[in-house]
Amino acid sequence: MFEKNKLSICVAAVLGLCASMPLYAEEAGEDRQEETADRNPETKDQTPEQTPEQTTGVVARASERDSTIENIVVTGSLIPRTSFDGPDPMTVIDEEDMKKRGLLTVADVVDSLSQNTGYREGKSGNLLSGFTVGASEVNLRGLGTGRTLVLVNGRRIADYPMPFGGEQNGTDVATIPGAALARTEVLSGSASAIYGSDAVGGVVNMITKRDMEQTSISHVTGAFEDGNGLTNITSFVTGTAFDRGSVTFSLEKYSAAPISADEVSFLDDRRFLVNGISVIREDMNNPGSGGLVSPAGYDCAANGMVAAGSSEDGRLGCNFDASRGIAMASEVDRTSIFVDGRYQITDTINGFATVLGSKQDVASSVAANFWRGAVYNADFSEVASITRSFAHDLGYSESSMDQEMWTLMLGLEGEIDLGGSSWNWDVGYSRARFQMTQKNAAMREDVLRDWLFEGAGNFEILAPDLYQVSDEFFANGLVDNIYRNASADRDALLGHAVTFADSGAQSLTGKVVGEIGDFGVFYNPVTMAIAVEWSSQDTGIDPDERSLNRNGNGWLNLGAVEASGSRDRKAIGAEFQIPVFEDLELTLASRFDRYDDSTAIGGRNTSSAKFVYSPFDLLKFRGHIAQTFRAPDMFNIYGESTGYSDVIDLLGGDCFDGEQITGSCPAYTVTSIRSGSTELEEEKGKDIGFGVVFTPADNVNISADWYRVRLDDLVLTESAYELMSYEWQCATGGLPSGSQFCQSVQERVQRDATGQVDSIIIQPQNQQFLEVEGLDLRASANFESAQYGNFYVGAEYTNTLSHEFQQFAGDQVFDIRTGFPGQSVPATRSNLHLYWSNPLTGFKSVGTGLTIQRQGRVDNYALSKALEPHYTVNLSGNYQVGPRLNLGLNIQNLTNAMPTTDATNPLWPYYWSHLQSPLGRAVSFSVNYYLSD
Repeated sequence: MFEKNKLSICVAAVLGLCASMPLYAEEAGEDRQEETADRNPETKDQTPEQTPEQTTGVVARASERDSTIENIVVTGSLIPRTSFDGPDPMTVIDEEDMKKRGLLTVADVVDSLSQNTGYREGKSGNLLSGFTVGASEVNLRGLGTGRTLVLVNGRRIADYPMPFGGEQNGTDVATIPGAALARTEVLSGSASAIYGSDAVGGVVNMITKRDMEQTSISHVTGAFEDGNGLTNITSFVTGTAFDRGSVTFSLEKYSAAPISADEVSFLDDRRFLVNGISVIREDMNNPGSGGLVSPAGYDCAANGMVAAGSSEDGRLGCNFDASRGIAMASEVDRTSIFVDGRYQITDTINGFATVLGSKQDVASSVAANFWRGAVYNADFSEVASITRSFAHDLGYSESSMDQEMWTLMLGLEGEIDLGGSSWNWDVGYSRARFQMTQKNAAMREDVLRDWLFEGAGNFEILAPDLYQVSDEFFANGLVDNIYRNASADRDALLGHAVTFADSGAQSLTGKVVGEIGDFGVFYNPVTMAIAVEWSSQDTGIDPDERSLNRNGNGWLNLGAVEASGSRDRKAIGAEFQIPVFEDLELTLASRFDRYDDSTAIGGRNTSSAKFVYSPFDLLKFRGHIAQTFRAPDMFNIYGESTGYSDVIDLLGGDCFDGEQITGSCPAYTVTSIRSGSTELEEEKGKDIGFGVVFTPADNVNISADWYRVRLDDLVLTESAYELMSYEWQCATGGLPSGSQFCQSVQERVQRDATGQVDSIIIQPQNQQFLEVEGLDLRASANFESAQYGNFYVGAEYTNTLSHEFQQFAGDQVFDIRTGFPGQSVPATRSNLHLYWSNPLTGFKSVGTGLTIQRQGRVDNYALSKALEPHYTVNLSGNYQVGPRLNLGLNIQNLTNAMPTTDATNPLWPYYWSHLQSPLGRAVSFSVNYYLSD
C-alpha cells in the first residue's frame, strides 16, 4: 500500500527543488522585466513566453520561418487539420513531455499510458519464457496485443517475428529509437474505417523528426539503487535546411546490463529454488514404501546445492538455488539510425524519404536444463523416480536474440487544380523488415540418454522419459550415474538450438484531399479524402532440424515454433468532413479491405460516423460509432508449435484451502501441442463513444469520454498454464462444470491412467465475444507567473467499468475486469503530472516534474479477494546552464515501491510480474549539448 510518509517525501522533494531558487528567481524576474521593457516598452507588464529550449531549438526557428498555421494529418483521419482538437480522444506526448515525466524510451511512453491496461510480456513480464525476450508490446483497453495498431508516420511496420506469448503477432515498440521521435500520438478508439485491420483498441502513431536545423549530442546514464542494471543511451542528432529541402539524421546507442534475481534485494527471501537431484525408489508391490536414495556420503552443499530432505537411513535429495541464472532484466545492446530527407521538386511537388534501422542483441537466461523420468528394473518390481537439474554443474540455459529491423518510406506530395479548387495529393511506398536469429542453450536428448545410462548395457525405452534397465544396473549403477558431476561432459551434452525468424510488410498508397462544395446547405464546403492501398505481409519461422525431432533425438525440454505464409490486401476508402453548422461538424468514413491468404475471409467493409458539437466556446461534445475488425494474424493461420510447459497441478494434491496455498502442489512438465487454423473467421465488432470537453479558460482543459467496444468471433489461444487453471476452477466450482467451456477444457487437458497430465492441446479458436466498457477522464491546467515561473498540472484516469467474455453461445458470461489467473489486469489506471519551470536570465532555466502513477486493484491468483492498489512515483529535474547545455536528473520509482505479494500464487516470484517490478528505485543523469544553433 502507498505509504503517506513516502508521498510526503515526494512532495517535499519537488517543493524543495522549486523553493531552492525563489530569491534568485525573484531577482531574475525583475531583471527580465527590465530587459524586456528596454526592448519593447509595450510589453513591460507581460510575462515572457519563450523558454531557452524554444530560443535555441527547432520550435523557435520553425515559427520564425512560418507565419501561417501548418495543417497536419492527425492520427485516425485522412484529412489534414490545424490541431489535434478533433472528434477523437487523443493523447500527444512529445520530447519535452518525456523529459518532464522521466520517460527514457518509446517503451516507457507506451507503458505510461493510462489506457494501456492490458496484459503485456515486456520487461519482467516475460519471466521464465523465451518467446519475446526484450520486446515491448502495446495493449490498449485490454483487448490484446495485436488489437492495437502501431504505426510510424502513419504507416505499418514489420511485426516482431516471434509470437507474443507463443500465441499471436504484434509490434515491438522497443526497437523504435527515441532520438528519432518527435512525438507519439495515441488514438483511444477504433479506426478500422481509416486503417483497416488491427485498429480495434486504438492506434499508436510515432511521428519522427523532420526539418532539423541544429546539431546536438546527448547522453543518459543510470542504474537501479542496488547498483545493478546500468543503462546508457547516447544519441547524436543533426539536420540542415536549404532552399528547397532539408535533411535530418540521428544515431543512437542503447545498452542495458542484465539483472539476475539474486541481485534484487526484494527477492532475498524468495529464492528461485529448483529440484537439484533426487532419486526416489519404490517397491511396486508395496505402495507408499518409497524413499530417497543417494550415494553414501554425498554432500549437497559441496556440490553447489542445498539439502532438500533425507530418508531414515540418511539418504538425501538436493535443491538448487537458481536465482543467479534468472534474468529479471535482459542484457540489451542496440544501435539505431534514422535519416529523413525532404525536397521541393517543383513549386507544387515535394518528395520525401525516411529510413529507420536498428540492430539489437538481447541476451537472457533461465535454469531450464533439467530432466525428469522414471526407470524400472527388469521385472517391474521396483521403480526409481528421478529429477536431475544440470544448472549447478553445467550452468544456465542462456539465450540470445540477434535482431535487425529496418523501415523505408518514400513518397511524393503536391497540389493539383480540379474543378476550380485546389486538391492535395500524395503517393507513398513503404517497406519494412524484421529479422532475427534466436539461439537457446539446450541439452541433446540422445547424448543425455547415453550419459544417464552409461554402463547399463542394453536398456529399453518404454515411452518418453520412461525406461527399463537390468537389475544389476538398477541396484548398483543408476544412482551413482545420476549424482555424478556432468561438467566434464559439458561440450557433448550442450548445444544451441537455433531458430531463424523474419517478418515483412510493404505497402503502396495513394490519397487525394480537397473540397467538393457546400451544396447550398452546409456552413462551409465539404472536404473529401479518397485513399487506395495495396499491401502485403509475410512471416517465416524456421527452427533447426534437431528442434523438430520428436523421436528422442531433439533438444531436452525445448519445443519448436514454425511458420511460413503471406497475405496480400487491397483497400479503398473515403472520408468526408462536413461542417453542417458553424458549431456542428460531422465526419463520415468507409473502407473496404480485400484479403488474399489461406483463409476464406475474402473482404470486409467498415464504416464510422463522428461528430463534434460546440454550442459554446468553452464546451464541446464529441462522439462516434464505428465498425471495427481484425483479420486473424499470421501466426494464428500459419503457426505450428510443439513445446514443453511447466504446469502446477492444483488437482493433483491437497494444496489449496480456498484462501491460500497450504502445501506443495505437484509440478511437472507436459507436452503442449499447437497448430494454426485456416478455418478462422475475422473478428468484427462495434465501437461506440461519447465525450464532453470543458475549457473554462485558455489554460484549463477538462474532458470525459465513455466508450464501449464489442468484438464478436474473438480469436484466442489459451496457454497450457491457463488451461490447468481453468480445469481447477471447473472442478472446484469456480466455473460451471457443465458448461461447454469446461467440457472443452476437460477434453484438451489429457491425463494418463495415473491421473497425471500427459499433454495439452491448444489451438486458436473463434470465441463468442469480448466487450469492454470504460471511462476516460482528463484534466490539465497551465499557470504562468513572472515571479515564480510556470506551473502545469495534469491528471489522467481510466476506469474499465466492465470487461465481459463468453467463449461459447449459451455459456456463462464472465466478468474479467480484474483478470483471470495469469492475465490479471487493473480495473483502473491513473496518472498525476506536476511540472514547474522558471526561465532565468542569460538563456538559463530550471524545472522539475513529478508523476504519480496508480495501478488499481487486481484480483489475486485464487480470485478470492482484491489486492491493494499499487503506486509508483517518478521525479525529474533539469537545469538549462546556457543556450547550449542542459543537465537533467531523473528518479524512477522514487518511493522504492515493491510488488504486492500474492499468498495464493503458487508460481515464483509470487506477484503479478507483468504489472509490477521488484527492481526498485532507479536514478539517471542526462547531458544534452547543442553543437550548433
